Amino acid sequence: MDKTALARNTAIQSIGKMLGNIFGILAVAVLSRYLAPEGYGQLTIILTFLSVFAAIVDFGLTLTTVQMISEDKAEENKILGNLLTIRIISAVLFLSLAPVTALFFPYDHVIIIGIAVGAISYLFGTTSQMLVGVFQKRLIMHWTVLAELLNRLLVLVGACFAAKYDLGLVSIVWLFVFGNALQLLSILFFSRHHVTLRFRFHLATVKDIISRSWPIGASIFFNLIYLRGDIIFLSLFRSNAEVGIYGAAYKVVDVITTIPVMYMGLALPILVRAFMGDKKDFLRSMQDSFDFLIILAIPFALGSIALGRPVMELISGEEFSEAGAVLAILGPAASIVFINSLFGHAVVAVKKQKIMTLAYLAVAIMTVAGYFYFIPIYGMWAAAWWTLIAETSIGILTFICVAKCGKFVPKLLSAARAMLAGLTMYIILRLLPDMNVIFAILIGIGVYFIALSAIGGPKIRDMKNLFLPEKPPIAIP
Repeated sequence: MDKTALARNTAIQSIGKMLGNIFGILAVAVLSRYLAPEGYGQLTIILTFLSVFAAIVDFGLTLTTVQMISEDKAEENKILGNLLTIRIISAVLFLSLAPVTALFFPYDHVIIIGIAVGAISYLFGTTSQMLVGVFQKRLIMHWTVLAELLNRLLVLVGACFAAKYDLGLVSIVWLFVFGNALQLLSILFFSRHHVTLRFRFHLATVKDIISRSWPIGASIFFNLIYLRGDIIFLSLFRSNAEVGIYGAAYKVVDVITTIPVMYMGLALPILVRAFMGDKKDFLRSMQDSFDFLIILAIPFALGSIALGRPVMELISGEEFSEAGAVLAILGPAASIVFINSLFGHAVVAVKKQKIMTLAYLAVAIMTVAGYFYFIPIYGMWAAAWWTLIAETSIGILTFICVAKCGKFVPKLLSAARAMLAGLTMYIILRLLPDMNVIFAILIGIGVYFIALSAIGGPKIRDMKNLFLPEKPPIAIP
């Protein structure tokens, strides 16, 4: 694959992800305004509760898929067949437990029904996510972006109909079922020319998969405990309306943090092969990725502090204005996720998942203790601050692991320039008179990139170099 082709592939993904994020934000706007804080809180509880079980189902298989099929002489069809078998069995087993477990929680009846329906959605969603590795390996992620766009567009259009005809909460959950089903069918259709998928069970392969995936799965599960534990604890000690206000801000963060996940999904196969081969390529790819992600993370962190309230009022209405203050805390936490995504994926590339499992467990225990003690007293404010503390802790621990095992310590020149440009943007935004928040956002973006370029940061025409290694990886047919 030549560099032009790789640039084109990356551009398509970026545009597609941008559209997907727009669809996602619009869906939040429609659903939060229709359901109001109480109803949106119920929807947030349903999706959060299921996400915990989805993490158990995944068991690290998504990242393991990329790692195993990206290795030299990998028997791709054999590996994928066994992975598919494990995924379906685990999905049926654990997702069926979700509505049963929910009966033991003090949730409204409509939430229990929503969890039962939503379990079907996560069956489709977790399966399609595992198969993304086929496209990551070949650097043809535009197909997965298209599949996700179809999903998000269906949900958005359906949400508009649900709001117009007052179809209720459970009907909205069914939208996620249909959207994820469409995404899975699209992934299967797009992958048919690259792999032959059929159920397989080869004991030695299954053992190898489980051996590799359980540390990742445990780490993801511990991650999810502190990432989703905030909403679970809120749902137990606070009202549905407070969960809805917090959940609206958190959903904006969720949409934004798909950017580093998408980028690192593309970068992981490159990092795996580079670490197994030329370590200089590994270090160069890590630095390029760090520079790119930090340049995106800093303006989001500072922008969410400056414009949190008007952004949430624009998206969800005045009933959710308090979510703006929550976003001012979660925005910096999300920005740390950008860098955590780099080091978290690098841990997989250097095959140190087992070491990090204990680190993730320690952070999970610390954060859950914080949630348990502080959320009953301070509610969503405690949830937001402890999320920020948890992300910071994970960032420090994953950095230490990669620095020690991968010998990578990032150069901070680009980060310093980005911080200076970000502070310039923040000051300008604070000095602006009251205006439409969309104009304020556009002004902030313009100020940031002009300032970044003026102090020696990358010009817009040079930004593509942060996506691309100097030597593009070889295409895999």
